Amino acid sequence: MRIGIVGATGIVGRELVSLLATSKLKATELRLSATTRSVGKKVATHLGEQNIAELNVGFFSGLDLCFFCVSGGVSETWVPVAKAEKVLCIDNSSRYRMEADVPLVVPEVNGELLRGQPQIIANPNCIVSPLTVALNPIQLKFGLEDLCISTYQSVSGAGHEAMAQLETELTNYPGRLSQGQGQFLLNIIACIGSCDSRGHSQEEMKIIQETRKILDLPALPMAVTAVRVPVKRSHCQAVTFITKCRTSAEEIRQVLSAGDVRVSDVAPQPIAVQGTNQVYVGRIRENREHRPRSYSFWLAADNLRKGAALNALSIAEHWWALQ
Repeated sequence: MRIGIVGATGIVGRELVSLLATSKLKATELRLSATTRSVGKKVATHLGEQNIAELNVGFFSGLDLCFFCVSGGVSETWVPVAKAEKVLCIDNSSRYRMEADVPLVVPEVNGELLRGQPQIIANPNCIVSPLTVALNPIQLKFGLEDLCISTYQSVSGAGHEAMAQLETELTNYPGRLSQGQGQFLLNIIACIGSCDSRGHSQEEMKIIQETRKILDLPALPMAVTAVRVPVKRSHCQAVTFITKCRTSAEEIRQVLSAGDVRVSDVAPQPIAVQGTNQVYVGRIRENREHRPRSYSFWLAADNLRKGAALNALSIAEHWWALQ
């Protein structure tokens, strides 16, 4: 299989290059592209060192599939070019996620959408992928009436520059740190992205819209607060939901354990789950001081893997298995 990666030197692109070494996909050719300043640089891959190539129409010629690990603006420009070359496009940006004719896929949840042989497939937000893996079996068994989430998102979710800033702050501590709301170390940033006129951040609206689309629950009542915390890698979520049917914390534990979730009694910590491929859930409990049928759990997952690169790769593997 001839595979391309646009954005191969970015934080998600590099993770994807690493994961391809053990993938079910057997790449016979791997083409890498990134920003113009990276053209000509060499990247170590399981197929040997590969040069970063210039991104142009010729880059896509003859490819079977291409991963886009870039901004929405770059995807908007180049995904249609790749599509015209008959290349399967798996886009990690937010550009196509809410397009009605583009499937937004988490293979464990709605992988059947790939049977329609779409040419553009959207990879969800880094919070939404692990969240829907955990919520889907609960929704299928007990139904979901209401959902409330608070996210604790690591700095790696903001990209290379943010990670470099955090490293600098760690090096300079306790001396001069970044000023204002942009400081990561010893701080929490309570709004990810700009806020709309109602006070909702871009990140919060992405989580709401994408969760509803993947679970096929367009009217699901949701409240989300998304914050950035001074952790390098792995996102965590405090998830509270109300089921339609009466159940118990133990039954929810059993349903999750039977699926694609690692369940434990204690809350999984971000430092413990980084570099892993699973979705981890702990502290499953009934909220008897809240409302009937109210339950909560704590979720953690590696945002660069299950939240991004691994899910994109799983989409490709699932698609290839259906050929």
